Amino acid sequence: MFYRYGMSYMIGSQVLFFVITIALIIWILKDSKQDKSDTVKDILDRRLASGDIDKKEYTQLLETIKL
Repeated sequence: MFYRYGMSYMIGSQVLFFVITIALIIWILKDSKQDKSDTVKDILDRRLASGDIDKKEYTQLLETIKL
């Protein structure tokens, strides 16, 4: 009688271990793909596209970062 419960806890803990391990691997791989290293030009391009800055200010800022 006790043998059945012990076996089910052992199998359940192994399944839980493997699920957590697989979830951790997926999370690490997903996090490594998200590279947050945007260049200054990428940021300026986004700001121009969203309308935060106009074309004149964009060209001035590009000239400033090239120096």
